[in-house]
Amino acid sequence: MYRDLIINLALIISFLSILGQVFKHKPMSFSITNKIVGGFIAGILGITLMSFSIQITDSALMDLRTFAIIIAMIYGGLTSAVTAGIIIAIGRIFLFEISIATFIALGIIILLITACTFIKKSSSTVFKKFLYMNIANIVIVDSAFLYLIDDIHLSFRILIYYGIISILSGFIIYYLANYTAQSNENFRKLKEHAQTDFLTGLNNVRQFDTVWNILVNDAKEKKENLSLLLLDIDHFKNINDTYGHGAGDIVLKELGKMLKNSVRSSDIVSRNGGEEFSFILPDCPNDQALKIAEKIRRKVEEADFFISKTEKINITISIGVATFPGVIQNPKELLEKADKCLYKAKHSGRNRVISYI
Repeated sequence: MYRDLIINLALIISFLSILGQVFKHKPMSFSITNKIVGGFIAGILGITLMSFSIQITDSALMDLRTFAIIIAMIYGGLTSAVTAGIIIAIGRIFLFEISIATFIALGIIILLITACTFIKKSSSTVFKKFLYMNIANIVIVDSAFLYLIDDIHLSFRILIYYGIISILSGFIIYYLANYTAQSNENFRKLKEHAQTDFLTGLNNVRQFDTVWNILVNDAKEKKENLSLLLLDIDHFKNINDTYGHGAGDIVLKELGKMLKNSVRSSDIVSRNGGEEFSFILPDCPNDQALKIAEKIRRKVEEADFFISKTEKINITISIGVATFPGVIQNPKELLEKADKCLYKAKHSGRNRVISYI
């Protein structure tokens, strides 16, 4: 029995590792596709566990297939659990001959999914939800054993064994599943922080460089227009000096939202540092880039930035524009030329758009 239990736990650990890798970048609950894929993998785990049953007595077998449904419910929700249940049910029908035990096994799946659905909706912690689901699992499965086995002494023995094995296995499975989920969450946060600006949520300068190099090469190969807008908040130092750095952060954050909502979905908006932002506009000629830049400049000029519930300020921005290949023949010079145009806009009155011609 102990050997069989170790094999079952090893299989679960292996599948948890697979789930961890599959959902490393996006959690199982992220989309309907992820939920179905997660449920399918959990279902395969359940079928595999059925193939490696634990020998409790000479005539009694058990397995940990129900934990596949619990894992799917905890991390993927109802869709994942139902998918896993369907896969396990199909496996049960094809792996074993159809009998009264088959229908009871299907009933266990339905009852467990129903119970887990209600537990999932509770406000309890993940650990408590897992614990309650496991308790429901023990009650449901033990009830099935009582129905199937006529020998009272054998039934009692099986109930004790299944309860102990499920409780001990449950703690191990929860720890490993939760550790995997937390590790993936930390990975996603680190990845996001490495690519996005912490204050505005826009791309940071590192991500700007990565995307910039890709889009420059694409523009060269496809011979498409590529425009770059560099913008800077006018007299931003005065805002910090007058109202404090907290007010300056509010302005940067609100401006970031405004800029993100001012362009096409294909355009790349970044905070390149301090009060400087950028727009990479793929397949955008110079005249269109100028219109976009002027629209953004005017929108910012007309906006009110609330630095408190009752106090608001207005700001202006200066923008430099450069375009390949309509204006600049070497795309590697785009950044330099746009920066020069921004410098010229800042030193010729501010609150204006200047393009390299």
